This record gives sequence, C-alpha cells and structure tokens, in this order.
Amino acid sequence: MIMNRAEAMSCGGCHRNSNDTEIAPNVNWPKSQSFVHVDEQGTLSSALTEQFLPARAALLADYWQKTVGWRFAEVDHSDFYSNFGGFYNAPNHANSAAFAALKADGSIVAWGDAGHGGTGAPSGNGYTNIYSTSAAFAALKADGSIVAWGSSSDGGSGVPSGNGYTKIYSTGHAFAALKADGSIAAWGANWAGGTGAPSGNGYTKIYPNGYAFTAVKADGSITAWGGAGGTGAPSGSGYTKIHSTLKAFAAIKDGSITAWGESSNGGTDAPSDSGYTKIYSTTAAFAAVKADGSITAWGSWNEGGTGAPSGNGYTKIYSNWNTFAALKADGSITAWGYGPFGGTGKPSDNGYTKVYSTYGAFAALKGDGSITAWGDASFGGTGAPSSNGYTKIYSNYNAFAALKADGSITAWGGSGGAGAPSDSGYTKIYSTGGAFVAVKADGSITAWGESNNGGTIPASIATPD
Repeated sequence: MIMNRAEAMSCGGCHRNSNDTEIAPNVNWPKSQSFVHVDEQGTLSSALTEQFLPARAALLADYWQKTVGWRFAEVDHSDFYSNFGGFYNAPNHANSAAFAALKADGSIVAWGDAGHGGTGAPSGNGYTNIYSTSAAFAALKADGSIVAWGSSSDGGSGVPSGNGYTKIYSTGHAFAALKADGSIAAWGANWAGGTGAPSGNGYTKIYPNGYAFTAVKADGSITAWGGAGGTGAPSGSGYTKIHSTLKAFAAIKDGSITAWGESSNGGTDAPSDSGYTKIYSTTAAFAAVKADGSITAWGSWNEGGTGAPSGNGYTKIYSNWNTFAALKADGSITAWGYGPFGGTGKPSDNGYTKVYSTYGAFAALKGDGSITAWGDASFGGTGAPSSNGYTKIYSNYNAFAALKADGSITAWGGSGGAGAPSDSGYTKIYSTGGAFVAVKADGSITAWGESNNGGTIPASIATPD
C-alpha cells in the first residue's frame, strides 16, 4: 500500500498506472481516461470530476468569498438543487426563507423571515462558517464553538456547549456537529436526527437525508440515527460514499450498492450486481451509474424509480424533486420520472454541458451559453432567455437566474423570476426558497424575490463593511 501511494504521487500514477489502486484503507486513487484526463471528445476523467477539480473549486470558492467579503451559509437553494447529485445529497439543508452571511471580520448579518433565522443572529465576530436547516442557522467560531438561531424546533436552540467542532451537517430539521476526534453532537427535532447520535468517536464524515443522519468511520463502517433511514444501516466496513433520498440511504462498497430506509423512497430493491461508481437521487428514487455509463434506477415509480434509459455512455445525472435528466458525452439529454416536471419535453438536440433545476423544471446550458428550459412553467420550465453568452444558472424553489460573463442577470419562473437587477458586474448568486441575492466583485449585494424570503435587504447591511 505504501508503494501504491508513492506510485500514485508520481506522473505515471496521475496519468494511468494507479487507476483504482488502493492507496490507504478503503481509499482508491481515482481513474484517468487511460493516459489522459481529457479525451478528444472533451470528456473529463473521473479523477478530475470526482477529486481534483472539486477540491480546487472549493479552495477557489473559499478564497473568493473571503476576498469579496461575504460568506453565505454553506448550502443555499441553488446548490441544494443543482450541485450535489440529488435534492437530499447535500451536506446541509438549505434555509427556505432567510439569508445569513459572514462579513470579512467574522461578524454575521441575517435577513428574511424572522421565524427562519432572518433575525436573532449573534453579535460579535470571529465566526468562520454558517450552516442551516430549513428554518434555522448554526455558526461555527474559530475555536470550534457553536451558536444557533432561528426556529428552536429546527435546531435554532439546544446547541452543544464547549468547542473543538470542525464541521456541521444538517437534515431538514436538525444539526449534527463533528469534532476533530470524530465524536458527534446532535440537536434539533428528535424525529429528524436531533437525538440519538453515537457516543463514540473516530467518525470522519456525516451524511444526512431529510430526516436522519449516517456517520462513517475511517474503516468505512456506518452508524445511522434519526427518523426514516435512521435504522437498518448495513454492518461491516468498506463503504466509501453514501447517497440519500428524503427517507432512505444508499451506500457504495466495491461497486455494489446497499440501501436502507423507507422502501417507497428507494430503501429496498437496490441493484444486486456491481460495477457502480456514482449514485444520484430525486426525493424518492435513486439512479446509479456504472463505469460504462449505463444506468439502473429504483424507488418510487412516480419520482424516477422506473423508466431509466437503456444503453450506456451517460456521464452525469441531474434531478429535480421527482425527475431525472441524464447527460451523454455528446451533450444529449434523456429524462424520465414525473412528466409535467420535466420527465417529458426535454430538448432533442445535443451540445449541452450542464443541467440545472428548480423543484419542478430543468434548464440546460450549452457551450455557447444558450439555455433551454423544460418542465412546469410555474417552476421556470418556460421563459428562458433566447440569447446566449450565459456562463452559469442559479435557482430557487421555482425560478432560475442566469449569469453572463459581464455579470448581468436574467431571471424567469415563479418567485424571484422577476425583479432581477438590470446592471452588470455580479459574480455569484445565492438563494432561499423564494428569493435571490447577487454579489458584485466590490462586495455590494442586491436581492429580489419574496420579501419574507429575503428578497429585501435592510439598507444597513447592503455592503460587506
């Protein structure tokens, strides 16, 4: 294993020789595209997409936020829908009606619905990260101590005393904080994982679904607690990644899948064969991809558990609440699940590079920056801009906001689909359930959408200073 690790660190290891080689217990070096990491068709290797680029993106995002002067809660609605391979695969549940952000000095400002944490943020400074449930926030200080506010029944009170916590995870209604020694403290709704956390240590990561947590140790053993999915976790070790729907989990081990939780949410009937590399999810179904790009789905039939395409060559799957959209290397899209929410009506051409979603619609971006949307009109399935040059799309519950290279914004859909700023220079957009906030390079921010969801910013906090 020591030799494997040494080889992986060499040029040969990076390019081909260490594909899937075990370099630490239950840790395998990611795969290149044979000798290269980008093939002639522009397909990126799993080493890039699963390991190296996400790590660098996280570093750049952290640098950007610190430089600009705003650091919003770790996961917002746009990330929640688009960036984690499933509605409940994110490490935190997005706050549905309030924003909270760190200023450059580590102080916190919040706005939006008071019952969701839009008021009551702690005074003082020295905070380093903010996390959320659906209706509360928890902030971490440099010494690892925690302060929470918002709905007390959703984790806004009852935080653990002491310090030394390094990261916080959340279901929709509870938090779980991890210490450097791998011990865990949880608080919030009892029925959503707020009690019952394991008493030992040695845990390295926590995965939530909507109502339960699953914690993994360095040897790949699993402990679960909370509501649906909080019991029935597999024994043994060697599990490397856990994925989730609203009420179930699915774990990968050596390419095979074990699922548990509510059967109607994919907790049973996982595929019995092996060779799977990644799992995606809607609220109640899973879709697993093999190395050859073939797909197997299971779970609720009305949320994409049946109807997955045959054949192979699929490179990534995106989802909204109950529909999947799979992308091939040529940029063509296949969708299945609930028809009105995008299971039908997908674009027939190719060249798409990424797909974004709201609760009930999709928006696909091409290399030239043009956009095609489909799904329910009230969730942004119609009304996408006809021009090109867009570089990224953000979303809330029922609207999209697309950003151009010059920092101008076009929005469409339901709440937040109108009222976007008309000027340019914006670099990033965040969202709650019914509002957006856009940040400029100079640190100024503009919000729009439902006022009680954070669409109106108090004048006193419109700049990061």
